Amino acid sequence: MDQRFFTAENERMVNGFIDAILKPAVSTAYPAPFQKGEKWGYRDPGGRTAVEPVFEVALEFSAEGIAAVVDSQGWAYIDPTGRIVLRPVVVDNGPDYFAAGLARFRTGGKVGFFDRKGKVVIPARYGFARPFSEGLAAVCDSCKEVREGEHMVAAGGRWGFINPRGELVIPFQFEDAMSFENGRAKVKEAGSWKYIDKD
Repeated sequence: MDQRFFTAENERMVNGFIDAILKPAVSTAYPAPFQKGEKWGYRDPGGRTAVEPVFEVALEFSAEGIAAVVDSQGWAYIDPTGRIVLRPVVVDNGPDYFAAGLARFRTGGKVGFFDRKGKVVIPARYGFARPFSEGLAAVCDSCKEVREGEHMVAAGGRWGFINPRGELVIPFQFEDAMSFENGRAKVKEAGSWKYIDKD
């Protein structure tokens, strides 16, 4: 074996990997999904029912302790007791994707952002919001979602941009706005589309 690549750090990593395989499973693991009839629920590591099978879909718990499920009202995130934590914005027939560690949720007709633990980071106060990209998210004040063919789109209101702390860094001034890409975002102003930078 080439000794140049077998460093003390590599040895610690290999030993840690071996320990992880040989050690028994941690008893505090999150419940795992199971199906009963047409419904899904969760069982604890001992095989006991932790959450009754009442869901149409039940995904694995994340390392942070939340799981995406589908109930009679649509997608939701639950905690290990089965309590609904929040309802995500739905994208491509599933819960919103995390971008910069945040995903969108909806409550009371408004959109906000939550982290991977299910904690609300930016309260739901926007008519609509696009995902974070390059450190900013386009958000709309006073817009409404309307159906356009198969999809829902935001109409009316004014768009601006917030940072991950929820601070408005580009004021509400645009008729529409897309996410930043390569340092620029496409925005609509006076009926015309143009590009802006972060300044």
